[in-house]
Amino acid sequence: MGLRLVGSVDWDRIALLRAVRSGDALVRRQGTVKKKQSRMMRLNHAGLCFGIAISCLAGAAAGVPIDLTDSTPSVSGPTTLHIDGILTLGSSYWADFRWNSSKNVFEVTGYGEEVPEGTVLIKAGTFTMGSPPDEPGRSDDETEHEVTLTRDFYLSKTEVTQAQWVEVMGSNPSHFSDCEECPVEWVSWYDAVDYCNARSVADELEPAYEVDGTNVSWKQAANGWRLPTEAEWEYGCRASSSSAFYNGPITEMMCDVDPSLDEIGWYCANSMGQTQPVGGKLPNAWGIYDMSGNVWELCWDWYGDYPAGPVSDPSGPSSGEYRLIRGGRWNNWAETCRSADRYLSSPGYRFYNIGFRVASWTR
Repeated sequence: MGLRLVGSVDWDRIALLRAVRSGDALVRRQGTVKKKQSRMMRLNHAGLCFGIAISCLAGAAAGVPIDLTDSTPSVSGPTTLHIDGILTLGSSYWADFRWNSSKNVFEVTGYGEEVPEGTVLIKAGTFTMGSPPDEPGRSDDETEHEVTLTRDFYLSKTEVTQAQWVEVMGSNPSHFSDCEECPVEWVSWYDAVDYCNARSVADELEPAYEVDGTNVSWKQAANGWRLPTEAEWEYGCRASSSSAFYNGPITEMMCDVDPSLDEIGWYCANSMGQTQPVGGKLPNAWGIYDMSGNVWELCWDWYGDYPAGPVSDPSGPSSGEYRLIRGGRWNNWAETCRSADRYLSSPGYRFYNIGFRVASWTR
């Protein structure tokens, strides 16, 4: 598909004002190109005109083909102008394009939403949260109810690893600290909030949290990294499934090998007494790993009873004593790794089986 074009030394932002797909169907998209230093390229080679409007190419450097499939443009022949590549529009959309010099247009061969590295795009939707009364291992606080999530969001494919934590925070707090690709643990809910804000700043995003001592408020309009809500977590875990695990039913409650859970998660029957590298088991249907087992995952919500009826975009009680943790852990029974299982933790508590994954709104 060629190189992803995301900036140049001569221009920082351009607007895609006009693009024509195959069949001359007009596609109109407004946006700015996100600048990424690691992939910048000079595009004014041989007199190409990249200004505020991409359409200024129409009158520039006709007769010189430029191949942008490598890191350095190459000129090869004097007859036609042909550019292949990918434009990034803002931080949310991309377009595969081909320049057609005979029509003086970009022919767009495909476009879509760009997903940040290491995440999955979760589309808005409705699902049944909780567990049916006859599910083995269920607790009384798992009352089934309909939940609608009205906004798309990104969810990390794996739990935050020790390497990812160190890159942002500088040191490794984990008990099992000799495994960079294992989930970071021995972190509290407050620690996870600090990580989310620090990573947002590093990624030039607006931090999602305002922190004043132990008072934390969520700026829901912010596009930065954050903890998923409990509803977002279970929606992402289930990936349209309705069984105890996202790949099937539960048949063993404790530390015997459960055929379903053994395929997807690390728990007391297979973890060998410690956390394991993320992504080592089978993902769910949406490509998300380790939602069952390895470490409990911190969520935004205070712990509380589920609502009796349908709800939209729930984010838990406004206050409480304990935050939600979900997904089970490497040293616990199979029943605690079910998609619907709920547990709680004091926001300042740290232990070697508590970690987290991150989420953010689409941008």
